Amino acid sequence: MTSDLTVVANVGDNYWFQGLYVCPDIDIAVYTLAGISDSRTGWGIRGDTFNVLGQLGRLGQETWFRMGDTDLAIAMVRTGLLRSGKTLTQATSLIGESLGAKAPVLPATDSPVETLMVTNAGTMHLQEFWVKKRGSPRVTRVKYDGAREASPTRQVARALSDAERVIVCPANPITSIGPILAIGGMKQLLSRSEARVVAVSPMVGSRPYSGPAGRLMRQLDMRPDSVGVASLYSDFVDLLLIDGTDAEMRDEVERTGVSCAPADTRMGTTSQARRLASVLLEA
Repeated sequence: MTSDLTVVANVGDNYWFQGLYVCPDIDIAVYTLAGISDSRTGWGIRGDTFNVLGQLGRLGQETWFRMGDTDLAIAMVRTGLLRSGKTLTQATSLIGESLGAKAPVLPATDSPVETLMVTNAGTMHLQEFWVKKRGSPRVTRVKYDGAREASPTRQVARALSDAERVIVCPANPITSIGPILAIGGMKQLLSRSEARVVAVSPMVGSRPYSGPAGRLMRQLDMRPDSVGVASLYSDFVDLLLIDGTDAEMRDEVERTGVSCAPADTRMGTTSQARRLASVLLEA
């Protein structure tokens, strides 16, 4: 597989389900690059069926972690590869090649890292918090369990070293980008890279495009806007793209030490996503 693009994926939301190792952020990247992702839901495989999940329910098992049959088959293959001694990086590569992904997806680390939400209802895995509990408990702290002891893989280190440009996607800075940055040595790799590092803020005003980013930032006493995002990324980002409707925040963002540029950051259609990608490559 050869490509000008390499995706470094979060592993903090990886989760054991019915004895299978599920990697949601890795999988959606692979499925998207293979052209089989379900664009309606933002997760899983287009046209998947749910017969196994239905049978699990009839057998009295919990079915809140909703996975389709094809999705489960891929998790079965991954789990088997890991148990045979393959690393997560190797397993991801084999699955990506089998599915026809057009670019490599690299787990940020091969070590186990879990995003744990410390809430008023107890400490729970991110999947339990967001999917099972629907994000309802109040969060007091987020822990990236195992991240400090983990390290970026050799493949990730090489990709960041060789890159001409690193793009930090407009994902949740707490639960999607945060676990990657918490891995021991990751921020240093980004800081030392000669690549231009450009990030896209997921926020418009005080609200994210989707997901719980704004609420989590408020609960963790962070500014729930692009200034707050800039503060989280100021150690390694060269430029933060903010939505054009937030142009008045530019000076505040730049006071965090990050250069800032307004742009149309919407990605509701394929043409909008392509336009933003072009902006990112030129910014």
